Amino acid sequence: MECRGPLAIACWLLLLLLLLLLPPHSHQGQALKQSPSIQRIQDPPAMHLSNGPGQEPVSIMTFNLTKITKTSSSFEFRTWDPEGVIFYGDTNPKDDWFVLGLRDGRPEIQLHNHWAQLTVGAGPRLDDGRWHQVEVKILGDSVLLRVDGEEVLRLRQVSGPLVRNTQPIMRIALGGLLFPVSSLRLPLVPALDACLRQDNWLDQQAQTSVSAPTSLRSCAIESQPGIFFPPGTHAEFSLQDIPQPHEEPWAFSLELEIQLAAGSGHLLALGTPENPSWLSLQLQNQKVVLSSGSGPGLDLFLVLGLPLQLKLAVSSVVLSQGPKKEILDLPPVGLGSLLNLWVHPQGRLFLGALPGETSSASFCLDNLWAQEQRLDMDRALSRSQDIWTHSCPQSSGNDTGTTH
Repeated sequence: MECRGPLAIACWLLLLLLLLLLPPHSHQGQALKQSPSIQRIQDPPAMHLSNGPGQEPVSIMTFNLTKITKTSSSFEFRTWDPEGVIFYGDTNPKDDWFVLGLRDGRPEIQLHNHWAQLTVGAGPRLDDGRWHQVEVKILGDSVLLRVDGEEVLRLRQVSGPLVRNTQPIMRIALGGLLFPVSSLRLPLVPALDACLRQDNWLDQQAQTSVSAPTSLRSCAIESQPGIFFPPGTHAEFSLQDIPQPHEEPWAFSLELEIQLAAGSGHLLALGTPENPSWLSLQLQNQKVVLSSGSGPGLDLFLVLGLPLQLKLAVSSVVLSQGPKKEILDLPPVGLGSLLNLWVHPQGRLFLGALPGETSSASFCLDNLWAQEQRLDMDRALSRSQDIWTHSCPQSSGNDTGTTH
């Protein structure tokens, strides 16, 4: 197009207007894509997969298999937790079900139908706190598992066409099971402290129902490995289920590394449900206070990130952190009661708020050790639903509220 003569000015103005109306181009001649941050704002919030210590899923979807045209599901997934259920699917919980979970941080498939019954683990560890892309696909008689774009598992002769299934309804449950844990081929702790986003399940046109997510935990908070107790939460272990004291001479040790701490209240206690504080350790104004029953206690200034040790002996308890050490002498009567806890059927190790206590203490444990063995919060006798079993907020300044 040439611009000459008396209409040249108008011609050039028209060309300029056309250039302004064209979409912006990169140096390679392709239109610039919308930035991921802007796209992410429009996406639904990530969903937390844990409903607490049980096996209840956070959401359940149903699909009409006679309308299925797409036989794959995909999602992004992030966790520090090495074991639990990502999703469960079935057409019949007795003889046609599928589970994708984690064991030792790696993906595991458990499958039971009239073509095959198997348990297989494969792929890289996913419990590194990063987002991973996961896809499960049915292709002919095979089931494919892809992680971050790479095929890590292909199971052949284990499936048939979904549309020919004698049961026309499929259920998919996120973060839990729809049958007893005992029905699994290989035992697995169902609860999984994990987040899921960008999920796309089978064929949306075939979906007949979906339940609203029941987990109140937010995935918007940046996390790190650990165990986080929000204010008022608690857990308890039976003393029969944790490593036992040395007998000669009698000795028992606990070690905890506190990364974050705020407020006031119990960190831990040894006792029974009727008398939970035979020996207790409390958080008070960035100090830890050790006491036995109603007797006088002693305190130690808390240094975050440095292991805090409790060593119980025949007549005393040593509280130490680094070079600092305090010794609490136990009265003979109190000592007898404390030692008898390990033969008491209701002997407990309490963590966090005690029964009936109003506590403002919140804290993050990097680890918790008894007799130099790590305690797993998924093995607790009971615990609050809001405890983060394998993660902590990265700083106390984060909003750790439970709602999205």
